Amino acid sequence: MLAKLIKHETRATSRIFIPLYGALLILTVFTKLVMAIGAPDFFSEAVSNNKAAEIILGISFTLYFVLVVAICVMTLVMIIQRFYKNLFTDEGYLMFSLPVKTWELVCSKLIVGLIWSAVCTIMIFLTFFIFSLGNFSMMELTQAIRSAYSMFYLQTGMELNFFIFEMIIFLLVETVASILMIYAAIAIGQLFNQHRIVAAFGAYIVITIALQIIMSIFMTVFAIGNLENSVLNGSDAITTINWLLNSSTVLNVVMGVGFYYTTLTIMKKRLNLE
Repeated sequence: MLAKLIKHETRATSRIFIPLYGALLILTVFTKLVMAIGAPDFFSEAVSNNKAAEIILGISFTLYFVLVVAICVMTLVMIIQRFYKNLFTDEGYLMFSLPVKTWELVCSKLIVGLIWSAVCTIMIFLTFFIFSLGNFSMMELTQAIRSAYSMFYLQTGMELNFFIFEMIIFLLVETVASILMIYAAIAIGQLFNQHRIVAAFGAYIVITIALQIIMSIFMTVFAIGNLENSVLNGSDAITTINWLLNSSTVLNVVMGVGFYYTTLTIMKKRLNLE
């Protein structure tokens, strides 16, 4: 049943995002063509003879940045709106009447939110790649990547692939924890009979402040002590960075689990639909 929920949620949200991503790709390709044909020196100090192309490029890049910001904001709004509207308003009566478990409802929203967050990131990197086409050959790119791998290993003694993997895991866990924190704040907000959105926002602020305090204590007690040990023992910087990265990942896992079970408990025992 979880797969069906994910499929339904993806279809409902794709109506919003597919046109936006299509518009972003078309705008990116158009901007790149104008740059290549009409104003190849747009980013250089060379004086261009094609003022019209420069004006078009200026407008195109402005629209590009506006569209990228709009997509990022829409992704966040979708994560919040779909969870709140589908589960804590009148639509919740229908959702909770389905033969599904509460955790499936939460996980379906979470997974789709992660999917669109990943798509957003991939699309932005894809547009950057399109803009960079023609500035270097694939051979030059391959050589640059190999050089980066070799340099990273020589300076740190660690494989770059392993560090990238750790970074991806950290970003994934942090994204999951951030989404679950939003869900927990919304669930806490619906415990109030009035002004639920304001209460949810207030809960989010309180949770954020509490986490900042916890992180400050963590950094003071553990991280700084580890940094001192690294300096005294002559450890290199990458070891400390790697330790901080993995520690932050574990901390985010703990927080994410806490937010998840907070949301699940409220939905099971204290559900109060509008």
